[in-house]
Amino acid sequence: MSAPASRLVVDGVGKDYGYRHVLRDVAFTVEEGEFVALVGANGAGKTTLLRLIAGLARPTQGSVRIADVDLRRAGPGLRRRIGFVSHESLLYAELTGMENLRFHARLLGIADADAVIAGLRDALDLAAILDRPVRVLSRGNRQRLALARALLHAPRVLLLDEPFTGLDEATSTRLLDTLHALVATGRTVILTTHDRAVVEAGPRRLIRLDAGVVVEDRALQPGTAAATLPAPVVQPSFRTPPALVAAAAAVAGKDLRLELRSRDALGSAGLFALCVLVTASFTSPANETANGMATGVLWISLLFATLLAVGRSMGREQAERGIEGLLLAPIPRAAIYLGKTVASLVVLAILAVAVSVLFLALMAGSATVDWAGFAGTIALGTLGLVIVGSLFSGIALGSRLGESLLPMLVMPVVIPLMVGSVELTRSALGGGAGGVLQWLAILGAFDVMMLVAALATFVHVVEE
Repeated sequence: MSAPASRLVVDGVGKDYGYRHVLRDVAFTVEEGEFVALVGANGAGKTTLLRLIAGLARPTQGSVRIADVDLRRAGPGLRRRIGFVSHESLLYAELTGMENLRFHARLLGIADADAVIAGLRDALDLAAILDRPVRVLSRGNRQRLALARALLHAPRVLLLDEPFTGLDEATSTRLLDTLHALVATGRTVILTTHDRAVVEAGPRRLIRLDAGVVVEDRALQPGTAAATLPAPVVQPSFRTPPALVAAAAAVAGKDLRLELRSRDALGSAGLFALCVLVTASFTSPANETANGMATGVLWISLLFATLLAVGRSMGREQAERGIEGLLLAPIPRAAIYLGKTVASLVVLAILAVAVSVLFLALMAGSATVDWAGFAGTIALGTLGLVIVGSLFSGIALGSRLGESLLPMLVMPVVIPLMVGSVELTRSALGGGAGGVLQWLAILGAFDVMMLVAALATFVHVVEE
């Protein structure tokens, strides 16, 4: 006999961050249709435990199982049983509420997305905010939109981390009534809270953590629910979740739309490259030619422009923890990297063309240009920089140093690429550099090897 679709088993779970033990031997079972309050002091491990249950982090020891399937060994399809609402909205500030919901519906493989969104719009009173950018919404409206995102796929297990924080009394009451209605349809709801009134009015069970250990697990008296409020769950029609290429196309399309709205990466990276080239053109020796340091200046400007662009792109994922929304989707994790790389490559291709034209006008002098060789070198070199930069930007932004760490990580890796690109550029400008075929082979091999390595390792970069 198969286990219930939302039966949750936390079995001897521990989680360490270095020498710090956040959770220790946590064990409990939540049956289908339970409404559980997870409480404890700040730092007790509530958020970490919820993230483990959501599959956003991996336990150091023990296991988390849903329907007797270990999350560490489950395929992407199991993620469609989980809905997660965090402290952050997991939405993109420059997109409207409707654009955010449609994007997540596409990643979830929902065939009738507009019908599902219409049902959530009516149930959660979203009509006035769906056409507005998320960045202009109040905390309460963002929270309602985040709940809609989590309910798009009618998940069997709904996880909420401090969902009432920042909400006014009316919105809090409506959210609590909504959760009661969900539980009445057999959904499992687990929420963290510090509010005693929430504990007394909603959940039927309380689990208390203290210093990463379960110290209390008991039943609660039933709270009062609004019997007239319908559950905001429209059972969607599913198709197979997008595979690698389709999911990467969705992520790339989202990134390009964000860049079109903000022009953040293109503007900052383009301004940097312009400043470098103009400054170098004024400070170069009078007799400097393309055979000298000019080609080095070109590639230094492209390198740091690339780091700025990919850093800003990954930074958008950090702003409202949009990356977690991608990780919760039932898509290959490699598709996230591939999509972001493709979008960054489009932006950098535009920038590389502009930088190359400016370089030829300011610093190439009277050099004879081998246009095919020059264009090929720019293309191969820029591709390699974007491949490496996209991977390491994920590592850098997960650290305290953020974007400032990115150049230190990338520079040692791209030395062969930079040397080869400089030599090939000199050759294309009539500099007579030798070993052109060898350098072309090095650049091509570098790009292929780094892409394969990045696709294989990105999942470990973004997971805790």
